[in-house]
Order: sequence, then structure tokens, then C-alpha cells
Amino acid sequence: AESEPAESGEGGGSEIATETEEPTDEPTESDPAPSEPAEQPEPENPSDPAWVTEDLANEFAAFTCDMVDRTKPMPSDEAVVTCSTDNTVKYILGPVEVEGADIADANAGQVPTQQGIPTGEWAVNLEFNGEGSEAFHSVTQRITSLEQPRNQFAVVLDNTVLIAPQSNVVISNGQARITGGYTQEGAEALADQLKFGALPIGFQVQSEENISPRLGESQLMGGLIAGLIGLILVVIYSLFQYRLLGLVTVASLVVAAGLTYLVITLLSSVQGYRLSLAGVTGLMVAIGITADSFIVYFERVRDELRDGKMLINAVESGWQRAVRTILASDAINFLAAAVLYLLAVGNVRGFAFTLGVTTVIDFVVVALFTHPVLQMLARTKFFGGGHPWSGLNPDALGAVYRGRAQFRKPEASGKRAKSAKEATRRQTIAERKKVSAQERED
Repeated sequence: AESEPAESGEGGGSEIATETEEPTDEPTESDPAPSEPAEQPEPENPSDPAWVTEDLANEFAAFTCDMVDRTKPMPSDEAVVTCSTDNTVKYILGPVEVEGADIADANAGQVPTQQGIPTGEWAVNLEFNGEGSEAFHSVTQRITSLEQPRNQFAVVLDNTVLIAPQSNVVISNGQARITGGYTQEGAEALADQLKFGALPIGFQVQSEENISPRLGESQLMGGLIAGLIGLILVVIYSLFQYRLLGLVTVASLVVAAGLTYLVITLLSSVQGYRLSLAGVTGLMVAIGITADSFIVYFERVRDELRDGKMLINAVESGWQRAVRTILASDAINFLAAAVLYLLAVGNVRGFAFTLGVTTVIDFVVVALFTHPVLQMLARTKFFGGGHPWSGLNPDALGAVYRGRAQFRKPEASGKRAKSAKEATRRQTIAERKKVSAQERED
């Protein structure tokens, strides 16, 4: 942004009127002798009307707002003709006096009273650096007492006048306030333009390519289809491996999906979060993380059944053993997501964000939904009685009931022997010692 004094606006400005006599056919003695045209006086300052030469006045009269070239730099040491950003007003601007780079800070805020109480009127607060403070002091000291529109200064962005406020007081401390009935959004937008519009950078087009929005749509659709395929495979595996117990996995995935949707929707409405293709990838990875938590939990419960416990006791013991593993796994995933989010940029941050959110949701669902549901199912006749289709049948798991709520491992070959060996391999040292002690007692 560049701050320039406004010399005149459309429909107003400094005009010099002269009176002339009607010409006659015959010369008279009183007619003055022809004289040389008066020289254009040199402007004394950027607000001097002497900048408005006859050529510049003619240019202003013929100028239309569609003639503004926003790509070429505007001359800073001469008067120019331009338009407002909305193409509704024409201006003649004097040379630049305060560069946009001299603005140290700009922010939006409410105008306070003398007691410091906000009035509800929004304004833009400007703060200039040392050089800018001196230059702006000189500008306001000169134009504050001038007539309209010479008491205005123009803020120029991309060769157009962003605003042209009047100078009401002399600013000597480098801190100014621009008012004019702004809303909060308007004041914040103007503050951003004043603060960042003067960055000393430029861009050069190296290549240009038009990409159809259908490309992004097809990629997003492909990601959603891939996630759906992965979800279906997880459901098929759960039902195949755990029979009807796999329905708990399906229900837990539905609850996790609902919570994820609520969180994404809430962040979208409150923080303006937008789900990208990388974010969709994070959601797909979360399906595997959630399914892994269920597998750890279910396998721990089945191990307890192989050790000879009733289902109700096996659920509690299995949860105590599984929750540590699930918590450790989720903690590692969340830590990795946090590191990626803090150190990465672009799409990787979107992936890390959704991965972290879904990791937290995974533990919440397993602890507050999956475990309570399994506790209730353990008290039903279908699951608690070890129905073959329940996925918790002690016979299928390699344990045989021998009375008084006790199980023993059968001496069998084939699938049952393999299951028994698997249960033995997964036992801890303390559990193996306990089993050895029981066998000696028997």
C-alpha cells in the first residue's frame, strides 16, 4: 500500500475561473499587445495544485476506470490519474510521500471513549516506523487545514485508490486511526491490506496451467472409494475371524465414524477447517488403527478363555491386559501425528491432523463403547454360553469345560492343538508359573 495525497476527486477539486470580453471584428487601441503564455509554476509540495497541468486535466477528463493498468508500477515522483478500487471515483494524485513499507503495523479495533470503554464503532489503527512517522506528520500538518478534497490523502494498492480519508488532526506520534462506519469484517480486511499489501516482494509467472475442478473431484471420489473398500474388507475379516462377535467391530466403527464426522463438522463451522485429500487419507488409515485395537482386545479375551476362565471374568481380565497395549499404540500414533503437524507443511499437516483426531477417537470408542458392549454381551445366553457362532466358543478356542467354572486344555491334535499352543505362547512368565503351580496341585 502507498499513501499519497489526493489532489482532486471526480465532481470536485480546485478550479480556476477567469472572465474574458466578447471579441470584436475590429481592433481597438485599448487592446493589449499579444504576450507570451505564462509559464506553469513549479509545485512547492505534493499537495500543490500546480501539479494539475493542462495536459493532466485533459487526461483526467478523458480517463475511464477501465484504463487502469494494475500490473505496471505507478510513478512515485509525479502526479497521476487513477480510480478507486471499486471503479466509482476518479482521482488526481500527487507524488508519493509515505511508502507502504513505512507502516509498521495495522490492526482493527473498536474506538474507545476517553475512559477507555469500547464504543462499538470499528476502526483501523495504524502505526508507522520512524521514517514513516516523520513523513506522515509532514503530510497531515500540511493538508489538515486545506479545503475538500485537498485535505484527503489516498492509500493506493495495485495502482488503485483503496481509501481516501480526510485528515482531521495533525498526527505527530506515528499512530493514526481511520474511521468511517466500518464493520468488524471490513475493518479487519482493510487492516490486512494495509499491513501486508506493502510487502517488498514480487512474483514472476514461470508457468501457467488451468486445472479442471473435476480433477480434484475425481481424486476425492477415488479416496472415498478406497476407504470404503478398506472398510468392507475389515468387516469381512471381522465376521470371518470372530463370527457374530465381529458385529461389535462393525458397531464400533459406525460410532467412530459418527464421532469423527461430528468433530470435523464442528471444526469446519468454528475454525473454518476444510477436509483435504490428505485428510481423507488420514481417515482411511484410522480404519486400520481402530480395527487393530479391536483385534488386540478380542484376542486377549479369547486367550483368557483358553486359560480356563468364564466369559465374564475373561472380558475383565482381557481388558486389563489389552488396554495397556491399545493405549501405548495410540500414544505412539498421536505423537507421530503431532510431530508431523508441527514440522511439516501443506498437505502433510492435513494428514497429521486427521490422524491425531481419529487416534483420540479410537481410544474413546474402545474404552467407552466397545468394552461396555462386550461386558453386556458376556451376560447373554448366546455369547456367555459359548455358542459356536458367537466367536467365543471354548471348544473352538482349545479349552474344555471340566466343572466348577474351570477349563482344561485338551490333549488333541489339529486345530485345537494349534490353538492351545498359541495360548501357551502368549502367556506371561507369571501366568506360566501360576499354571505350573496349579498342575502340581492337581
